[in-house]
Amino acid sequence: MQEYPDFNDSEKGPAKIGSLMLGAILGAGIALLLAPAHGKDTRRKVGSTVKRLGQNAGQVFKRTRDQIGKVKDDAKSAIDKGRQEYMRSKDQPGLRTSSPVI
Repeated sequence: MQEYPDFNDSEKGPAKIGSLMLGAILGAGIALLLAPAHGKDTRRKVGSTVKRLGQNAGQVFKRTRDQIGKVKDDAKSAIDKGRQEYMRSKDQPGLRTSSPVI
């Protein structure tokens, strides 16, 4: 049976955020084309939109960097725990429950 993704998943993956950013840029461009204004007003609107998108991109970058740091820390912790367990079992040969695979 085919499994379907969980549509209630609230995580923001890179693909979802990229799609959101692309939609925002396209929407802003279409809005500028369909709602003509004086050059000065249009430049102000474009400037504020670009500034807002830049801030949003900065926030996404920071969240992504923080998540990568957490994954790195979790991986390092798991490796350290695995190494400790290996050393413990190596020092106490009676703890092994299966023969090693050759």
